[in-house]
Amino acid sequence: MSTFKNADEVYTYIGGIFEIATKEPAFVEATAGTGLVVKLIQNDPDAVMVIDFPGQLVTSGDAARSMEATVQLRMSSDNSNRFWQGKLNFTLAMAQRKVKLDGKRSIALKLLPLTAGLFDVYKKLLVDAGREDLLIR
Repeated sequence: MSTFKNADEVYTYIGGIFEIATKEPAFVEATAGTGLVVKLIQNDPDAVMVIDFPGQLVTSGDAARSMEATVQLRMSSDNSNRFWQGKLNFTLAMAQRKVKLDGKRSIALKLLPLTAGLFDVYKKLLVDAGREDLLIR
């Protein structure tokens, strides 16, 4: 059973941290000129998001399903939650096939070091929303 009750929660919290990331100066600088658009396909619960870094836009749900992307990322919603709390080793998860990354992988992987700066932001997002139950201790 997932820690998220439904896709709307995934869009609120995981989508919320991507909304922040797309506007974070370090991400803006790192993705400038790359055309990096990530389609994040999650299961349990099923959720689809398209993160357009150059356009600084996150699209969720049905609108995202038919959108094109330069990178496709597949994982469980729980693993997204773990990742944004710094509790998922992305490289190991890829090796174990818990995370699947297709497309322009090198560009997407260059962003990994930048994500650590947002782990506390994500945790605060959960706490501020009264969702301490989603925190991994």
